[in-house]
Amino acid sequence: MVDDPTIPLGDIRQNNPGSDRQAAFKRGWTAAVKDLSSTDESSKYSEGPPPETLTWDNLGYRLGSIFGETDDDLRQDMFEWCERKQKRES
Repeated sequence: MVDDPTIPLGDIRQNNPGSDRQAAFKRGWTAAVKDLSSTDESSKYSEGPPPETLTWDNLGYRLGSIFGETDDDLRQDMFEWCERKQKRES
């Protein structure tokens, strides 16, 4: 397995995500920003290999790892883009 958190091995994201999945996406993004910072805080993703399946939470983490700290509007735009992309591909 490649140690790259941006490469999913299986998409198990919930279709038609509600506010709970949107919150999970943003939690994942926040965890990535926490891991990128120089503090001693770490997230559930900072230990061990990256998850093998794609969830809304770890999708947020993967994108947060790439883009880092952003404003809430951009995170919302990214969530909505991912939601539209998932609908087109399912």
